[in-house]
Amino acid sequence: MEPPKILVIDDEEISRISCERILRRLGVRVQLAATGRAGLDILMREPHDLVLVDFKMPEMDGMEVTRRIREFDPEIVTIVITGYATIESAVTVMKEGAYDYLPKPFTPDELLIVVKRGLEKRRLDQESKALREEKEAMERNFVTLVSHQLRSPLSAVYQYIEVLLSSIAGELNAAQQEMLERIRERLDGLLQLTNDWLDMSRIQAGEIVNRLKADSVMECVKSALSALELAAQQRQIKIDVQIPGDLPPVHLDRDTLREALSNLISNAIKYNRIGGEVRIRAEERDDWVVVECEDTGFGVDEKEIPFIFDQFYRGKAREVREQQGTGLGLAIVHRIVRAHGGKIEVRSQPGKGSTFSVYLNRAKDNGSSGQPEHVAMKAL
Repeated sequence: MEPPKILVIDDEEISRISCERILRRLGVRVQLAATGRAGLDILMREPHDLVLVDFKMPEMDGMEVTRRIREFDPEIVTIVITGYATIESAVTVMKEGAYDYLPKPFTPDELLIVVKRGLEKRRLDQESKALREEKEAMERNFVTLVSHQLRSPLSAVYQYIEVLLSSIAGELNAAQQEMLERIRERLDGLLQLTNDWLDMSRIQAGEIVNRLKADSVMECVKSALSALELAAQQRQIKIDVQIPGDLPPVHLDRDTLREALSNLISNAIKYNRIGGEVRIRAEERDDWVVVECEDTGFGVDEKEIPFIFDQFYRGKAREVREQQGTGLGLAIVHRIVRAHGGKIEVRSQPGKGSTFSVYLNRAKDNGSSGQPEHVAMKAL
């Protein structure tokens, strides 16, 4: 491994030479520059781990050098040497991106201490970066593994069971029919878990931000509801949607926001009483557009609310445990909403239902107009 590289930028030759002699005790490589511009030229040609820069220099002072280093490579550790060591000057250089400052005059030990501390920070930052990159690589490999090595075989097994249950391969007796139906139910749960894990892995905050554009919340709600009509009918759930036609557009990514709303509405149906109701409404509040999903279901105990967005968390109530689920749905919702720059709030009481409020950033340009729109759906 190469020794750390340190650049000393100081217009006084005696200061440069003194720093070089002291720093060589650490076994590091040291380069010297007499001006800020010369130091920046060296950094452009060759990366360094740490820079010592004098605060007071002609033409380009240490403050400007520190600012440019931060713009060029924020991972370089910068330490400012100053003969004007005050609390105010320390705060100023820190705001410009310096890691630390060293007041003049200083002893060799003082210089070595602050440089060792800076090099340790650099080492920890690099290790942290390497770990993040390794984690990202593992996540990418995980998605590939789950997609091709796990989900595909599960889907194939599911199809074979469907064929057997349809009696295409021959008639089944009652015991065989029951066993295959139980297997199919278990496979349903496993496939749902697999799909939810893939969703969690694929939702990247940075990617969503890059896709945000002014769009209609109503379109996302309609799209989410279209896939849930049958589930609502089976539980005889009435779905009532009230979204004003003149509601301003919000900054959203239609695909992921539709998924988040679909998870919320699906939960409102699944964890509701038979013949219950789900009410979806939206309104403008300051710079937000708030979409609310309210149900008449089992509700959540106040003590559990802080945990419901955690991965794999499922409520303790018996009614919740009786429903099949992975404990990832609300975690996915939370991640998507946060990636949109929004927030989500919950109000709930056991036995009286829950209300989830999703806050989304209102788009500045509002080209929509019209009268309030009311849509009601009643399960047959």
